Amino acid sequence: MSDYCVLDTETTGLSSYYDEVIEIGILKVRSGDVTDRYEQLIRPKYGIDGFITSLTGITNEMVADKPPIEDVKGDVLAFLENDIIVGHNTSFDVRFLAAGLQENINNEYMDTVQFARKLYPDLPHHRLSDLSECLNLTNNEHRAIADCVTTMELYEAMKTEMAQKGLGIRDLWQVYVIE
Repeated sequence: MSDYCVLDTETTGLSSYYDEVIEIGILKVRSGDVTDRYEQLIRPKYGIDGFITSLTGITNEMVADKPPIEDVKGDVLAFLENDIIVGHNTSFDVRFLAAGLQENINNEYMDTVQFARKLYPDLPHHRLSDLSECLNLTNNEHRAIADCVTTMELYEAMKTEMAQKGLGIRDLWQVYVIE
């Protein structure tokens, strides 16, 4: 797949029910090249705590004059169109985005975590930062658009490795029958 969107969100916590999106990043990729990008800080209903600020660098002051998530709904959905979404732990980002936008995100998606676990089973962790370091990719920063760049590089590196090894998607999910 060479045409897709890479999605990443930064949030105030881990629960899409209790926590909120504070940044959205999306890269539109065509034939393996970034052709457009969407990047938006979001003003949450509740304040950003110190832990999240230390992790992301996003402060309450940075989002004070930014739009609430419901105001960017049309822009986000128009940008994603019907593209396949690629992400690292994609279900997390899609779940948060759907909760914040109060809209089902029906795009198909692919998760680089799942592929990384199959391609690099010997790594102790499959976090984006670990894979970035292992594969000498752009370092991620816990900022949405930077993480999108790293995820795109990871996806493209995995596609290249699969091609070099003569592997297809089905090879990574072989079903073994024990008789």
